[in-house]
Amino acid sequence: MNFLLVEDLPATPLQKDFVLQLSRQMQRSLLTLSALPDDIDLYVEQNEVDILFIVCHSAARRVQSLLNQCRTLRIPYVFLTDTMQHINPLQRLLLPVTMLEEEVYKVHVASPIARYTGAEVLLLQAHDYGHRALQHTQKIQTALSKVNIPYQTIGGKTDSFRLYKESVDRQREMHADMLLLTASRDYGLDDLIFGPPERHAVLRSHCPVLLLNPRGDLYTLCD
Repeated sequence: MNFLLVEDLPATPLQKDFVLQLSRQMQRSLLTLSALPDDIDLYVEQNEVDILFIVCHSAARRVQSLLNQCRTLRIPYVFLTDTMQHINPLQRLLLPVTMLEEEVYKVHVASPIARYTGAEVLLLQAHDYGHRALQHTQKIQTALSKVNIPYQTIGGKTDSFRLYKESVDRQREMHADMLLLTASRDYGLDDLIFGPPERHAVLRSHCPVLLLNPRGDLYTLCD
């Protein structure tokens, strides 16, 4: 299996070191391209890529264009922009957990990353009136406990609709080295006009942002 680094913008030494160290820790070979292939899904399948890394400018139009190209991917993809100042070896992985069912599937990506790197998982649970965010958090806790992955559960200050923004705002407070988000299933009118939550997260984040598309046939990282 391989990692793929796409340098839409030439990667800095820190960005390259981040990807290289993660590829070594997870025992993957690293492929490099200067642009996303036209058919990224086909390239990923033919070259057995299980995580895509994209280095790019922190510009709304460019980030949105890349997000659009990645919307059909079944593998996780990580954004590293030129304004992200916290590019450090992975020690803490931040997972916001909302009321959406697809949040539970984040553990299938977080678990192998944490196991290979020794990272701690930080679960930021939405402050909702209902119980779905709590139930999803408990499912993730159970899965992490089964493989002895250390985690902390942190109560969010906002509800599911605003939790992604809170996760970006509290990154430094939590000393997070990577943020793991679920991308939007569909774009509503507000998303088309103002941009989806994941775009705002990528543009405002201080650390790399890993995105996972919400599909029924989500990819699971191999050991």
